[in-house]
Amino acid sequence: MKSFLLLVLSLSVSVGYAQQAIGMRFATDIHFFPRSKDYDLVPKAFTTGVFGIYYNNYRPNSGFEIGLNVNYKDGNGKGFPSLPVVMQDYGSDSQNVGYLGAEMDLKVGPRLGVLYPKIGYILGYRFTQLGFQNIRDEPINPWYLMLPFGVSTNLPTRWGTVGFGGFYNVGVLNVLQDPFPRDGSIYDGGREHYISIEITVAYEVRN
Repeated sequence: MKSFLLLVLSLSVSVGYAQQAIGMRFATDIHFFPRSKDYDLVPKAFTTGVFGIYYNNYRPNSGFEIGLNVNYKDGNGKGFPSLPVVMQDYGSDSQNVGYLGAEMDLKVGPRLGVLYPKIGYILGYRFTQLGFQNIRDEPINPWYLMLPFGVSTNLPTRWGTVGFGGFYNVGVLNVLQDPFPRDGSIYDGGREHYISIEITVAYEVRN
């Protein structure tokens, strides 16, 4: 009972002060392509592992977070071995996606106690993008722009915070490149969506 009261007290204190921290993010992204059959994109989900660093600055009621991430899944057995569950294909045996991206993200939102609802953007570039299509081999757009919607929590520790979060990320840019970019028409090359599940560890540089 005493431990529970101390936890409640520490959470209550954390609500009222500003936070400024540098942290690390460990996450897995669950990717899928809506209307995959229309573009011959892989029909089943696959996961990638994410490692990143970030900076956040929160006042008692709102704030922002900016970070850099590496997003990875081995697809040809020649790179760093993929980890089970967090870097895995969930389709048939023939589905084997390779993914290596570098991305920058910016999220903003209110602060509701220890809950942090966030929206923003993620801008990334894929250096490796293998196995996105089943049969066809059309050029894939290496740039991607995602709009994240979600919530995270930052629980106080003696040295900073430990947090958890979940986000639904909506793709804005086409997955497939426009084969006729100069004809002036609006091209629909499919979209990438993914769900992010993250764990964060941050060191407070000021509070």
